[in-house]
Amino acid sequence: MVGDSASVLLIEDNLGDIVSIRTMISELSDGCFELKFAESLGEALTILRNENFDVILMDLGLPDSQGFRTFTKVHNQMPELPIIIITGLEDEDLGLSAVKEGAQDYLIKGQVDKKLLGRTLKYAIERKQTEEGLKSSINEKDILLKETHHRVKNNMQVIHSLLNLQTHYAKNEEAVNVLKESQNRVKSMGIIHEKLYKSSDRSKIDFSDYVKSLTSDLLDSYDVNDKIISVIEIDDIKFNMETAVLCGLIINELISNSLKHAFPNNETGEVHVSLKLIGNRYQLIVSDNGIGFPEELDFKNTESLGLQLVNNITGQLDGEIDLDRSAGTKVTISFDDLESVD
Repeated sequence: MVGDSASVLLIEDNLGDIVSIRTMISELSDGCFELKFAESLGEALTILRNENFDVILMDLGLPDSQGFRTFTKVHNQMPELPIIIITGLEDEDLGLSAVKEGAQDYLIKGQVDKKLLGRTLKYAIERKQTEEGLKSSINEKDILLKETHHRVKNNMQVIHSLLNLQTHYAKNEEAVNVLKESQNRVKSMGIIHEKLYKSSDRSKIDFSDYVKSLTSDLLDSYDVNDKIISVIEIDDIKFNMETAVLCGLIINELISNSLKHAFPNNETGEVHVSLKLIGNRYQLIVSDNGIGFPEELDFKNTESLGLQLVNNITGQLDGEIDLDRSAGTKVTISFDDLESVD
């Protein structure tokens, strides 16, 4: 803006149209617009590099550029500036195409008076300012959400460290194991916030990447990296945070159960995690090639906190669970993706 006036760059090579537009702008009350013009695309781009404007008024037919290319050249160089297209009646479709690609409006030669021109210029500037304000608000919201994920992740890391410290005061192995399992549950949730903090999409998490990190941490936690191989087969699936947390807790419990019980006496083996979308349901499979799930235990009615969590969380996901003991242990869970909560 120059004082209280908006600066307009007119890109037009027809002298009659230049005079007509200059006359209309000069007759607008209060001198609300100041006009400068360029007669070619090259001249306009040079002016735009060296001077500031509030709005561009441009014809698409110039000596050195014709049609839609004229708009794209200017728009690509100055995407933040509102652009109004001036077109002949026969080229109205070009004006509409330009609006679809980012122009604020278009005017048809011969159908413009000073009131329409002034109103169109004013509204174009106001709409662009509104757009920029919305983009700024969205950016601020994204920064706030990113900071929230960062703080939650840090708080969970503190909890994880406190539980680790508490293990040094535990008086028996059972208590140490309980604390370690709690650490892993906290870590499984903390990884999600870490992934969302680093992601460009704060609402969805790349579940394959998440499960790889979770599995790696579990192998480290149980110190079995040199004995147990993990195989991850997950489709290109992105979950909202609520589904990711619940599904992550299930995987954490099932892999932990395998690492604790499936390979006694430091035996080697494999754990597999598979997740696929079949129809409109997700199918999660966690399996191992260990000694197998004890026949005498009822998977759905057990005193094990971990397995109770698996059954309860499966219910929250409106899922179904199946146990196959024929070769090692294979748990299959079919479930729905929970709706995102604003």
